Amino acid sequence: MSSEVDARRDIRRKLIELGLNPYPHTLKGRATPVRDIVKSPTLGSNVGVAGRVVGIRRHGGLIFFDLVDDGHRIQCSISRGDSGQEVFEFFDKFINLGDFVYVTGFLYYTKKGELTISVRDMQLLAKALRSPPVKWGHRVLDPEVRYRKRYLDIMMSPQVRRIFEIRFKTIEEIRKFMWEKGYIEVETPILQPIYGGAAARPFKTYVWALEAEWYLRISLELYLKRFIVAGFNKVFEIGKNFRNEDIDVEHNPEFTMMESYEAYADYNDIMRLTEELVSTVARKVLGTDVVEYPVGKDLVKISLSPPFKRVTIYDAFREFTGVDVEALPDEKIKEYLERYSIKLAGGYDRGRAIVKLFDRIVGREHLIQPTFVTDFPRSSSPLAKPHRNRLDLAERFELYVGGMELANAYTELNDPELQASYFREEEERRLMGDMEAHPFDWDFVEALEYGMPPTGGLGLGIDRLVMIYAGVNSIKEVVPFPMIKPREFD
Repeated sequence: MSSEVDARRDIRRKLIELGLNPYPHTLKGRATPVRDIVKSPTLGSNVGVAGRVVGIRRHGGLIFFDLVDDGHRIQCSISRGDSGQEVFEFFDKFINLGDFVYVTGFLYYTKKGELTISVRDMQLLAKALRSPPVKWGHRVLDPEVRYRKRYLDIMMSPQVRRIFEIRFKTIEEIRKFMWEKGYIEVETPILQPIYGGAAARPFKTYVWALEAEWYLRISLELYLKRFIVAGFNKVFEIGKNFRNEDIDVEHNPEFTMMESYEAYADYNDIMRLTEELVSTVARKVLGTDVVEYPVGKDLVKISLSPPFKRVTIYDAFREFTGVDVEALPDEKIKEYLERYSIKLAGGYDRGRAIVKLFDRIVGREHLIQPTFVTDFPRSSSPLAKPHRNRLDLAERFELYVGGMELANAYTELNDPELQASYFREEEERRLMGDMEAHPFDWDFVEALEYGMPPTGGLGLGIDRLVMIYAGVNSIKEVVPFPMIKPREFD
């Protein structure tokens, strides 16, 4: 244990010996939020404030210190003359950076014009046994500390706190938007006997009461569609999904999605819903629908104002690479896969290969401004309805912003016989080694056999949307507690 921690433990012990509780149950007065005082200060008024000590500056018989309360800072001062010898000595002997205190005193402005509380009384609320790792207002630089001990990063950096305020406000405004559109917020199970709704490897668990292996959900989709079958016309859910996949700047195995399903809608309706949602929520959260996002070494302005660009996946290839991928023979497509080191588990499939190539050489490089990419190859979309004009395509779109896929949506497949045949195709891929292929969900097919109306569905990645709003290009910066390798202790 460090000498600094030992010294603080010694202070704790001395306080207890003096009959002073270093962790009292509550304040001995009433605290006004710092934000309210700073917003409408009344000079000379007597105020009470509680917060964390984040800065101490000693000048002989005068001590200035900073308190932070719920992200807002105010300066306080203690002097032997104004505060009294007892208060001055208590602070000088027992208070350290990181401690929580309650102070009462009078508001005034210093000669430098800073709003300050002249302290008259003080109560220690919680003795911190460890010192903050950096000065308040600075970022925790060590990524190991930053992600493993996120509370320190938020505690010391207003900029980091702002990112999470954006995140939590975004989720709140998405809910409000969907409610106003007439959607009902529902719940679906996280533990499922058959996972599905996406191409992903699941996390497994074991239910002892049932003596059966179950899975953490990889998507909200199939249970939400059951609500449509049941007669709800508009449903949505905001929840966690779990995919046993890569951890990188765009992926965390535990992530947050919003999925919605609307009866009597198709993917064209959902495109309009999506662009309105992204723009409206941006204005509610940020006050603007123009954001700055880092792309490479540049900070690029992105307009989230509708309408977003719409382009088919084949036209996007032609527009940005000059390659007519639709006309390429399979051997040429395989050459592209090899060039970009892309492997297809379960064997070659033309549709899946084209989608993989698109993401690698078109989406990430060129789709910075909001773009709906539409009409994917049918074999890449086993839960989507075949295109009404071309059966080799699916009525599916992905929304790209900042080179990232933010949303995936379909005109939902509601033909149970066709869905069963697509599941059989997926099962064949699983037998060939594709562990991300969709398992056959007999119960879902049976639900479709009772009838599901024409439906439009949307899956929106909230973590990535917050990345765009906050202007950060790593998902670890917007997930409060990202998944990292467990710490090894000697």
